Amino acid sequence: MSASLHPAGDRGQQGISLMVVLVALVIIGFAAIALLRSSDTGTLIVGNIGFQKTALAAGDAATESAIEWLVDNSAGADLFDDDAALGYFATTADNCDLTGARTPDVAGDDVQWSGGDPGNGCDMVARTVAPAGVAPGFTVRYVINRVCNAAGDPSAITAADGVTPMSCSRLSGAGGEGSTRGGASYGNVPLVAGAQTYYRITTRIDGPRNTVRYVQALVVI
Repeated sequence: MSASLHPAGDRGQQGISLMVVLVALVIIGFAAIALLRSSDTGTLIVGNIGFQKTALAAGDAATESAIEWLVDNSAGADLFDDDAALGYFATTADNCDLTGARTPDVAGDDVQWSGGDPGNGCDMVARTVAPAGVAPGFTVRYVINRVCNAAGDPSAITAADGVTPMSCSRLSGAGGEGSTRGGASYGNVPLVAGAQTYYRITTRIDGPRNTVRYVQALVVI
């Protein structure tokens, strides 16, 4: 009868191999978790970029809607005074923080994008619209500001109160009234017959995943 003897050194090597395998498994497990989290983060980022692009498209649609409203109401004196119910204001309203970025710690001068009561420092309430081209789940609102210092006829010398000197940013077809640019011309006939007034359209878009985006456009009507 014979007995098989294993040196103590062999048993020690087998124990070390087991430890190496266990450490390798732990490392592989952490690597798999990190890869999974990285993949989830990448998917989230791509999704957020997609929402931002969709929000931008919705903002463009709302801006087009605001421009159409301005054109439809440009005749006569309809744009000389505020129409707060429709988000239109005849002045630049410099006291208002349109995007909330100028004074982030002060809420009183913010535009009321939700349609609530205006704050003490700003009397503008946004208009909610639903133009074609806005994806489901997105809400768009805008305010329109005429680039003037006061209400009234932009071509008048004084404002509607009869006292304040009227000052508006305007584009003149004949020269440079209120602007450094004149109207384009074809031959000797100007393409812009009379002076036009500038309007600033500020649009806010709210969407999924707390998406918030602002779009501003300066147009001349």
